[in-house]
Amino acid sequence: MQVPETHYARLGDVRIAYQKWGEGPRLMLIPALISNIEISWEHELYRRSLEHLGRHMTCVIFDKRGIGLSDRFDEEPTLEQRNEEIIAVMEAVGWNSAHFLGVSEGGAMGQLFAADFPERVESLVVLNSFVSPRYRERMLDYVQPGDPPIIVKEEIIGRFLKIAESWSEDPQHMVDWEMPSACENESFIRWVGRLQRMACSPKDFIRQLMSVANLDAEDAPERITTRTMVMHVKGDLVLPVTGGRLLAELIPDATYVEIDGSDHFAWIMPHWREINDRIVEFATGNDVQRTTSRRFGTVLFTDIVDSTKYASAVGDSKWREVLDSHDRIARAEIDRQGGRVVKSTGDGLLAMFDVPSQGVECGLSIREALSGIGVQIRAGVHAGELEVHDDGDVSGIAVNLAARVEQQAASGELWSSQAVRDMMLGGGAVFADRGEHQLKGIEGNWRLFSVSGA
Repeated sequence: MQVPETHYARLGDVRIAYQKWGEGPRLMLIPALISNIEISWEHELYRRSLEHLGRHMTCVIFDKRGIGLSDRFDEEPTLEQRNEEIIAVMEAVGWNSAHFLGVSEGGAMGQLFAADFPERVESLVVLNSFVSPRYRERMLDYVQPGDPPIIVKEEIIGRFLKIAESWSEDPQHMVDWEMPSACENESFIRWVGRLQRMACSPKDFIRQLMSVANLDAEDAPERITTRTMVMHVKGDLVLPVTGGRLLAELIPDATYVEIDGSDHFAWIMPHWREINDRIVEFATGNDVQRTTSRRFGTVLFTDIVDSTKYASAVGDSKWREVLDSHDRIARAEIDRQGGRVVKSTGDGLLAMFDVPSQGVECGLSIREALSGIGVQIRAGVHAGELEVHDDGDVSGIAVNLAARVEQQAASGELWSSQAVRDMMLGGGAVFADRGEHQLKGIEGNWRLFSVSGA
């Protein structure tokens, strides 16, 4: 799907950035501490969850004031004032009510909003959130074997301040603490650094952090009458699971779901679909069916040539800058050609397109753009029937064949299968016959072509 347009809701002289996408019952998403609603679509680990929710519900998300694309604040807003942002966005999209999903401190906003405006909240899901200060001494009563240690508010703030010290320069620290399941995903770590830069400056992050640290929903949990589900990751290293268990006890008739894992940003985990499906099913009352379909598509693989040698020559710091530029350029070209990044593959990408011409044009434009910054890639493209899973992944012989085609290409070249060449006869691209090849794991001989622009 296309990245939704960003609009602004007005709250006095403050503007709140928001996006709307999808179809079905209305879902208001209240994000966590660090956000930028446009940058969130740039990496597949975030985007897949947003797209999945949009296939089942009409979604609205916003950047709270002080972060992302929204205005900054002069004085720290209270929780009641932050909830005015929700009302402003709902009025901007013409919603009187919606289902709510609050994440982390967005869950605290959701608690107070549901308590104060029950007529506007059709259901509430609170994910990896916390209880008000008045209840925290009771958290020890909910400790179970295997729980991570409970860390106090001051230690949590201290760890966030350490993130601020290395803001965008060392995103590994944030990933290790908040999203350990992705701690070895170099592409994702680089993207987190970009998210930090685009969310706010280091000083603005500290201001936002301190404003959030003082949020207090008071007795809101006990006043909630809306149908509510509390979800918490058992090994959450940021906000302890004991708080989730206690919160579920405080909210009348709340449903409690505990999730295996250690990520505070729960949708990054490999079993993110389990979480999303439970949210959709709780809100809509409909079972989410997992599907796989076969459809025609074009697959493009790219890979940086001699990346290990290049990294050794330029040093770690320069190499990270190169990879960051590679990611931004490649992803922008894929979006421009109407494609979708399926996954990162180390020093390259796997992307999917509707038709061969999109994949070929994208491969050529990525190659040219990256050569301008001194990066040589090789790329391969094939078109055929794919198995497309509703979690965004693709598989099948056509995907494997595209990977093998890329492996045959030389430095700086884009190669294609004969299927792509035959479907693009008469087009603008030029195909040079490179003979027949045996491709590992694929039977038969395959005629391959190098591709250049007209």
